[in-house]
This record gives sequence, structure tokens and C-alpha cells, in this order.
Amino acid sequence: MNRLFVFFFGFFISGMWAQNTWKAPEEAKRLKNPLAFSEEVLKKGEKIFQSLCVSCHGQDGKGDPNMLKTLNPPPADLTSSQVQQQPDGAIFWKISEGRGMMASYKNMLSEEERWTLVHYIRHLAQPKNKDNIAALAEQKPAEELIGNNNVSKDHSKINVFPFTQLVNMKTTHTRDKGFGFGIQHRFGLATFDESIWRNFLGLDLASNVRFYFEFPVMKRFWMEIGRTRYGKFYDLGVKYIVLKQTADNHVPVTLGLYENIAMTTERPPATSPGATFADGRPFQYTFVHRLYYDTQLMISRKFSKRFSAQMNVQLVWRNLTPYVLHPPERAFVIALPIGLRYKTGLRSALTLEVMPNNHPKNIPFALGYEIASSGNHVFQITMTNSQEIISQTLLFKPTYIPHNGIIIGFNLVRYF
Repeated sequence: MNRLFVFFFGFFISGMWAQNTWKAPEEAKRLKNPLAFSEEVLKKGEKIFQSLCVSCHGQDGKGDPNMLKTLNPPPADLTSSQVQQQPDGAIFWKISEGRGMMASYKNMLSEEERWTLVHYIRHLAQPKNKDNIAALAEQKPAEELIGNNNVSKDHSKINVFPFTQLVNMKTTHTRDKGFGFGIQHRFGLATFDESIWRNFLGLDLASNVRFYFEFPVMKRFWMEIGRTRYGKFYDLGVKYIVLKQTADNHVPVTLGLYENIAMTTERPPATSPGATFADGRPFQYTFVHRLYYDTQLMISRKFSKRFSAQMNVQLVWRNLTPYVLHPPERAFVIALPIGLRYKTGLRSALTLEVMPNNHPKNIPFALGYEIASSGNHVFQITMTNSQEIISQTLLFKPTYIPHNGIIIGFNLVRYF
């Protein structure tokens, strides 16, 4: 009995040790910090640390007392020898990849910002390691190390957008691991009269909402499953990144392909006994009439640390077209959506979308403001001219013109 107890106790301890042992891969350890240490770099690193890291690691880097009790694994003591003895590349890799409750910052912070943070983490241990600052000061300037063989090709790739969704547009972003859960919510129409306060900016009115899960299938290949209230649509989407922009502009843009199939589960439309198709055949509602398709070619580019842009070539098709003569309804829409994102701070950004297309009375427009964003989550307040969310309905339904009112909403994504 005692041996059995010792066995299970040892198994439990080894499991806990494995959980708390976090090792960077060997290729990451070989990475060298391309930034020379300076007071300017230190100030930038401190700003990032105060914004993103203090809540868990504390002002001194030793760990916030409350977080040490509640998080598993607890935040590391960044001033400890266990952390400080690790190579710069290992610390950089851990900042980039994240683990558990620690966010992955490779999509939120640029490489330069992450290397800046490595310098600041070294600085936190200065009283214990006085030679460290001198060693950092001897490093070569960043421009001398660009293209160095010590920098892996994976780190030369640029993430044009940090998330897979802009407002309504899909971006060229994919994730390498974990899965995400998202909510897209659009409230009712907020008109510019007394109802704007009576209906509280449309929040009291009927709203549209989409829930979705997204997850990587393999590198550069991503999938999503969603359900939308209006139209009772279930949709399945896949995305593949063909090319990815590089830091040296050897590949100047990111190129992706996206396909989504949506199925409505609403009851079939009511028809008269003598109803026919346009070619005269008797009308009969079948399963294929429930299907709507969205095909996109996506081209994006990061122009600076703050500004990114994307343009899509999009074809949306539906198998059943309502019988409308003025103007006649189309079975398809061709669109050229344009999306812009400007980073206003470490945790905030402004986004803009315009979707010109060949459907009459339809030009979807959207503004978004990202707040409290990190590598693991984003909350975005949106303002649009349509309650529709998925492209299969967004590009077919008439949009509101500005003086009619606006639609307030939000997007929320959490990655695990």
C-alpha cells in the first residue's frame, strides 16, 4: 500500500513538474537580439511591460501576489536566475508563443517590440546581475543583424493582421495552435430622431448575432464553424494562406484563399400551387436551395508598424433567387472589399471597411474600434450600415443610407 502511495505521489509530482517546466526549442535559443541596448529601447520596453505584463508579473517582475495564488502555472519571477540564465532567444520565443493564461504576443507585438521587451526583462534583474547591462550594450545594432543566419525564416514572416476578423471582412490571418470562440453582435437601427434615446441607440430593438468557433487544421490552413440568427444560417469556412509577407519585402504581400458554405435552416418559402422557376419548370424546394457560397481571393500588406490594408476579390452565390422584377434579383454578387487597420496603441486600433459591389442599393460600410486587445482576445465596438453579418446575406440585402441611421454592435473573440 505504501509503495502504491509513493508511486502515485511521484507520478503526481512529476506531472506537476512537467506542467511547470517550459522549455524553448533549440532553434529559438540560438536567436540573437538584433537591438542594441539603449535608454530609448529601455523606455519602450518599460511602456510595453506596464501595459501588458504588470497585471500578472508585478511592477518589479517578481509576480503579483494575487496572481501567484490564483494562476496555474503561476507567473514566473522574471528576476530569478531560472529566467535570467535563459538565452535571449528563449525569452523572445516564450513572449511570442505564450502558454496557458499567458497570451501569445507574436500577433500583437512586432518583432522589434518583443526584442525590446527582452531587454527590459534583463533590466529588471540589474541589481542581481550588474554585468548584464554592459553585455547588452556591446551587442551590434539591429541593422547589422538583419538577415543574420541566427534569425530563423519563420520569424521573418509578418502578420499583417493580428486577428482573423476585421469587422465583417475575413483577414489573411491564421493561427498555428489553439482554437478561438467569437461573437459578432449587431443591435437594431439607431435613427437620428427621438428614438435614438428612446430605443437606446437601437439596443432595445431586435438584434442579429453570430457565434463561431475557429481552429487551425495545419500550418497556414484554418477552419471556422458558425451560426447566425438572421436566416438561421449554419456556415463552414476554410482559409489557406498561399504567400506570406516577409520583413525584407522579398514577398511584398500576403495572399490567401477563403471559401465559406452557408446553409439556411429556415422553413421553405411559401409558394402558390402553380409556381414555376424562371424557365417554366414547376417549382420544388430542395436541399441545394438552402446553400449559399462565398469565395474570396485576399491580398493584404503591412505598410508600417501601425498601418495595414487588405483588398479582396469576392464572389457570393446563392442557389435560390427570389422572384423580384424591379430591380431584378441576381443569383450572384461580385465585390471588391477594402479593409484598413491603424494601430492607435498597444491595446487599441481603428478599422474601416468598404465593400463596393454590383448589387443595387448595397454598399456595406463598417467602422470598428478595438479596445482591450491582446494576443489572446479582442473586444471591438462596431458601427455599420447593415444588421447582416455573413457575406452571403450582407451583400444581397439593401444597406441603410447615412441619414436613415446606423447599426451599433460589437465583435468579441477569445483564443484558447
